[in-house]
Amino acid sequence: AMHMHMLRLDGTTLRAATRLAAQARCSVASCAGGGIYTRHYINLSNGVEAIDGLLSAGVAPEALGVCRIQSSQCESQDFSGLLANLDHDMMLHLALGHECRVYDFGSRGATWVADDGSAEPLYVPRAIWWGLEWWRYALNDIWRLPAQRTPILRGVNVERNFREALGRLSKKERRRVKYYRPFTRDGLQEVRLSGYYAPAETDGERQLHRSALLGLSDSLCRRAEVGGTGSGRGSGSEREVRGLRTRAGQ
Repeated sequence: AMHMHMLRLDGTTLRAATRLAAQARCSVASCAGGGIYTRHYINLSNGVEAIDGLLSAGVAPEALGVCRIQSSQCESQDFSGLLANLDHDMMLHLALGHECRVYDFGSRGATWVADDGSAEPLYVPRAIWWGLEWWRYALNDIWRLPAQRTPILRGVNVERNFREALGRLSKKERRRVKYYRPFTRDGLQEVRLSGYYAPAETDGERQLHRSALLGLSDSLCRRAEVGGTGSGRGSGSEREVRGLRTRAGQ
């Protein structure tokens, strides 16, 4: 029930990333015909390890976004806090039926038991196996999507806990998520939200994380300068929007 995928981006093999990138390009190409667009989200901070691999595999830098699912909020079962961190950009993409992939890298290993009973030590971040499961459940329920999956956390049915957590949300918290319900695509069965993980190599290395994010920023700037996105400084694209004016900050 949990949408998790093992992903290696360790510099020796990028086959998994290349496959994902090819799928993403196919999805983008089919959008004109009502297809599914794939957007990639880097979960801060360790998730930045995925940036270089995804860009090298052909994922366009503008297809990357960021999110922040805090493991401490998962551990404390801060349901409302986790939902408050659910990004508007991601909610809109999910409501429109697009696929959102969240990347994170785990620093603490644990033994996971597969359906066949075999056990394997895996570095699955709590943001992936806990946080995304809560986000999926909350969105599917509040948006009244037909496919109501039973939430499972490490083999345990937690629907009762999740249902009670939904009932404790304030009107303001529910209204923030419910806002996007009118935008859900016709025929959407459930949100397309998946998690990708691997062992972390730069856990806590803030300077390395900063360098990776600056590299992503530079990639975006280069594409803007050559007209790849049409969003560069002084591109004049704002003049194409009827009646649009600008006001400099004070």
